[in-house]
Amino acid sequence: MKRKVIALLLASALVFSSCSTKPEETSSETKKPKETTEEVTEETTEETSEVRTEETTIETTEETSETLVVEETVPDETEEVVPEETEEGEFNYKTYLKEIDYSGSVLVARDDEVYLTYSSGDARIDYETGEVIKNNDDTVFEMGSITKQFTAVAIMQLEEQGLLSTEDTMDKYIPEYAYADKITIHQLLNMTSGVVDYITGGPLAYDLYGENFEGLADISSLQDITDMYLDVCEKATTPITFEELLDMVQPYELHFEPGTKYEYSNTNYYFLGEIIERITGEEYDAYVREHILEPLELTELWPDIDHLTSDGCIKIFGIGMPVPHQDSTISYAVGVMTGTTNGLLQWERHVLEGALLTEESWNKIFDGGEFGYGYGWNVNDNLVSHSGMTLGYNAFVLVDRCTNTVVIALSNTQSAEFGTTNPSSSTLGMTLYENIDKIIE
Repeated sequence: MKRKVIALLLASALVFSSCSTKPEETSSETKKPKETTEEVTEETTEETSEVRTEETTIETTEETSETLVVEETVPDETEEVVPEETEEGEFNYKTYLKEIDYSGSVLVARDDEVYLTYSSGDARIDYETGEVIKNNDDTVFEMGSITKQFTAVAIMQLEEQGLLSTEDTMDKYIPEYAYADKITIHQLLNMTSGVVDYITGGPLAYDLYGENFEGLADISSLQDITDMYLDVCEKATTPITFEELLDMVQPYELHFEPGTKYEYSNTNYYFLGEIIERITGEEYDAYVREHILEPLELTELWPDIDHLTSDGCIKIFGIGMPVPHQDSTISYAVGVMTGTTNGLLQWERHVLEGALLTEESWNKIFDGGEFGYGYGWNVNDNLVSHSGMTLGYNAFVLVDRCTNTVVIALSNTQSAEFGTTNPSSSTLGMTLYENIDKIIE
């Protein structure tokens, strides 16, 4: 039954895509003191049998600020991008944002000032009325692995309460895992455990970054593409229990001796979520609400998919195929968080303030060690970042701890062909950060 529903979604995608397309026309901008708002009217190319109009909004706050010296960094899963330039050879971020194909929302802030908000593309389609709802500042997106920040903070809260130690081995909490006596909580947090990734490493064997779609050019029939698409969708939407997750990964040997290498594995944070539940007696989402979101009054972030106001899609060969939302039991402590760009900004401001935890705990979180990964963050000195991915969504957040700069990009599109003109959230976010002085001036 589920495959029939997904197949209907695929069929509808061939008629009407919910992904954004490249803008072609722009209207005049209206200037206000300290703020500029542009509205861009777009017309789609003939990717589908329907022709429709999209709106893009860019808001900036202009304020004099010191020029930022950008440190060279390469966060995970970014691509090389060629910045748009003016006739004088300078990057023009307004032109860049209007010319790229991006469906989502972006925010750039420093200290208490928001310098840029930007939204484009479709959030969702009401299939009963045919209304196309556009992405805007209030759109709620899935954030994927940005969730790992919250999981790491929860673990550190429990350590501060004396309920666990990051040097404890897993067997103290999950003794039924075959290699639990060899792996510490610290090694789960910083991705040095050697545990197989349940999403990409074999158990589920799908890669939301597009490796599933390698070789699509050699696929001769629509049926082959459809089967591949349906397989990914079915795996991502089939609920699992922890016991089933454990059964999936149990047959796989460790990839290396724990602590000797770095290898990103989502299973690490699935285990951490289970540890949080076994220690506290609370479900993961309830813990995050009670001990992180509510104390900080974060009202635009949720550890569930119930508040989503967007739908995701996967784009293959320029065709946007709508997908169902990834099941929360698949995402869990690995990638279940959802929210708006503003909601994520408020959280990162609390991170910069060192909220909820002691300075010692935050220092542990941001200690990248020899492999450049802390607890839920890619770390390059004071520049920390993380990307996120769920079925039909991709996300990115970067925080410069020296200048209190936050760059956020949330998208409801996944693609097998991310590139310069249709960047991932990671590429878009890094491009804006590398040209931050053109935005904050």
